[in-house]
Amino acid sequence: MQRIIYSLAILGVVGLFISCSGPAEVTQQENKSQKEVSNYPSWYPQQEFISNESSLSAYATAIDSDSTASIEKAKSWAIEELKSSVSDKLEEIRSEAVREYGSGSGLDEVKFLMALRKAKNAVEPLVKMGNTETKSVEGYESVRGFAEVSVPKAKLIERVGKRLGGHEKAWNAMKESKAFNNF
Repeated sequence: MQRIIYSLAILGVVGLFISCSGPAEVTQQENKSQKEVSNYPSWYPQQEFISNESSLSAYATAIDSDSTASIEKAKSWAIEELKSSVSDKLEEIRSEAVREYGSGSGLDEVKFLMALRKAKNAVEPLVKMGNTETKSVEGYESVRGFAEVSVPKAKLIERVGKRLGGHEKAWNAMKESKAFNNF
């Protein structure tokens, strides 16, 4: 009788070990297949705003029932992201330049601050459309659109400078600051 109980106990423990080891392999296989299938195009980066040597780029995605509409929405959101990021970047540079040059540079004057906040309006006329792509959304009758937009950095700096006419001293101080190298 004891042999039967011990045998059942051993079989139970062995069965428990076998049942616990099965799902781990299945989970690992599922994770590998999820990594292989991407919902994003290869050109679409992990961040929404990128600044490189010659241009500033923004990326966005949007969902709609129509592929053309999804790309148009993504494009308009990418442009808004680009304008917002440029504005944030200029304010960050201005703040660092104030610390570098002090208040005598004109960088903290109210009129200059107001003009600098409107500088984001210089972005849209320079926008160039980059990559676009659509992917269908599984399980739904909709399409996801992806868009990339960019502006040439040199032309944007020139255009912002024109918009900041009357604030040449502050704008030049900002351009000559160490922080401007990160623009």
